[in-house]
Amino acid sequence: MVARDTARQRPTRESLSTFKSSKAYCDWRSRVQAVGGCARPVKLLRRETTRTTLPHSGLQVRTTAEDRSVWVRCGTRRAAACPSCSARYEQDAFHLVRAGLVGDEPKGVPATVADRPTVFVTLTAPSFGPVHSRPGHRPCACRAWHREADPRLGSPVDPDTYDYETAVLWNNHAGALWADFTRRLRRTLAHAGGLTIRESTEVMKVSYAKVAEYQRRGQVHFHAAVRIDGPTGPGSRPPAWATVAVLTEAVRAAATATEVDAQRADRSGLILRWGGQLDVQTIATGPADRSGPDPSAETAQADRSGSAETAGGSAGAVTSGGPGTVQAVSPGSVQAGRVASYIAKYATKSTGVTDGIDQAVTSEADIAASGASPHAQAMMRTALHLAESPHLADLRLDRWAHMLGYRGHFLTKSRAFSTTFAALRGTRAAWQIAQHQLDMGGPDVLVDVDWSVIGFGYRTAEEHHVAAQIAESIATRAKDRRTGAQGRQPLSTTSQHTSGAAA
Repeated sequence: MVARDTARQRPTRESLSTFKSSKAYCDWRSRVQAVGGCARPVKLLRRETTRTTLPHSGLQVRTTAEDRSVWVRCGTRRAAACPSCSARYEQDAFHLVRAGLVGDEPKGVPATVADRPTVFVTLTAPSFGPVHSRPGHRPCACRAWHREADPRLGSPVDPDTYDYETAVLWNNHAGALWADFTRRLRRTLAHAGGLTIRESTEVMKVSYAKVAEYQRRGQVHFHAAVRIDGPTGPGSRPPAWATVAVLTEAVRAAATATEVDAQRADRSGLILRWGGQLDVQTIATGPADRSGPDPSAETAQADRSGSAETAGGSAGAVTSGGPGTVQAVSPGSVQAGRVASYIAKYATKSTGVTDGIDQAVTSEADIAASGASPHAQAMMRTALHLAESPHLADLRLDRWAHMLGYRGHFLTKSRAFSTTFAALRGTRAAWQIAQHQLDMGGPDVLVDVDWSVIGFGYRTAEEHHVAAQIAESIATRAKDRRTGAQGRQPLSTTSQHTSGAAA
């Protein structure tokens, strides 16, 4: 709690000057720079025992021991919690998704996946009552014309009639809806090829990567890249009849048929379905995608998407054109690099409507102190109320009230779609270990390390303030390097779109 309070405080000019002139400042600054300006680094005590052996003999000739303090990144994916670590997570997510769309041989994904039938799917929630919106060339349901920054956008026109209970239960079952959708998709594709489900597994496999995004009205919707492979995954070809057109129709049919049974607080039955707004576009690959566009530049406008809820409450699907959308290469298609950027961008977001609340709320006092909008607070109260029903205990709505009922991961993928975060991080770790061995004298030096946690984050408002400045400076330099590299590369005809102009 102390660390949070100091993070919110603003230091004075005099206190900053005193802090920067202290003897320990240079060492402290170098530690912050080493963790990329992490907002809440983990402080460890490293006890290192080094054993030096003779080459090829294993004979130990020297043993030394050393204790020292080491800082490591907090590793969170949430941009609201730590911009520095979330930027690294976004980069990993971008390369993970991009490899599954255009291939990346070093990551174990063949380049032939670029020729697979692949579509970009957006699945939304249904309406639970009219919300304030900007529907275009007509006023909102409340008869007003809202500005983009109007805080009422996304909130119910009439909170008394808004179906908060179903809205929270829908968020809670969103993962089950996706699971049912993927089952029906595989079944529909099998029928399209005249096969049984078991027979279809011998000729094809459906892979995907998806991200969850919150609309302003607090409802989760999914964006997903869906691909058809051969039976063994990305290294094999799907049957000739499994085309993009077949996949598109199968997605639409599966989404329409998806349904999940649920119960209300009064034990009455409830059938949950996707909303009526479904968007399916072909993912196109090209030279720009294979070279790997800059994730930040590709999504500079993306965080404004999903804000155009209709008067009925559904979010606008991702379509071509307009700020904050995934740009179309041709009618009905989107660029693979931009899809990867879009998914990676939203993998680092929190709810958006709760101003970065990342910890559970358990009481009315917690909700009131959250700083969330009245609409988001109403959804949290509804979740806590539903959690009191014994027959809904398995939903654990009390634990996920701060997420408006949603209990799933933000970024998920099927096993065969691409590489993994663990593999990407393992590659980085292996490189760092190799560098450390070279610094210590080569592979004949054995290092045993024991770790223990001694602290988290920063102690004072001055430390928080300067660390944030360091993180911003590091991010600015990295963006300048990427922008300079892009400026030296010729633009392809498929990459000249407004949303990727500049980060």
